[in-house]
Amino acid sequence: MINDISRINSTLGAVQENSKIASRAKTPFSEFFGIAMDNLNAVNDTVKTADKLAVDFAVGKLENPETLMIAQEKASLAVSYATTITNKILDVYNEIMRMQI
Repeated sequence: MINDISRINSTLGAVQENSKIASRAKTPFSEFFGIAMDNLNAVNDTVKTADKLAVDFAVGKLENPETLMIAQEKASLAVSYATTITNKILDVYNEIMRMQI
């Protein structure tokens, strides 16, 4: 899962870099894209933290299992929330594409 998010981040980073080259002015899309990328990076960090704590727990470095459970639940909620937001954005996009001009 982390590899998939990292791959998405690198691809989106390239797209963002290309959009910066194409236009130096702030556009509503670039601001929205920046916010979306910040949120995806936060979700990725949450998942990485939960994975690190799981490894620490497996090798005996983590003494408090509640910390692991809380981190895993936070990661699960973050991914679920990001997926829901993505689906809503796609629904809005599809609705806009169905509009007749």
